[in-house]
Amino acid sequence: MPSVTEREAMQMFAATIGEIVGKRSEAYRDMVRALESEQVVDMMLAQSSFDGLPPETRHEIAGRVEELVAEKAAVEEA
Repeated sequence: MPSVTEREAMQMFAATIGEIVGKRSEAYRDMVRALESEQVVDMMLAQSSFDGLPPETRHEIAGRVEELVAEKAAVEEA
């Protein structure tokens, strides 16, 4: 089981959104706001913005985050 905290995973998720769809995108801005505020309403807005992305983009982001989590786990196991 990967030893990544929820916050670390969310930071990876936000960074990956920024890399793939851009740091000026609504999805990235909403995710950063949610991370900073830790408010449920901001998390819901971030989820809605992410859900509004095209399916192939969401899958690309999810796949990249899974790779990052696996890489971090492999480093920690070494």
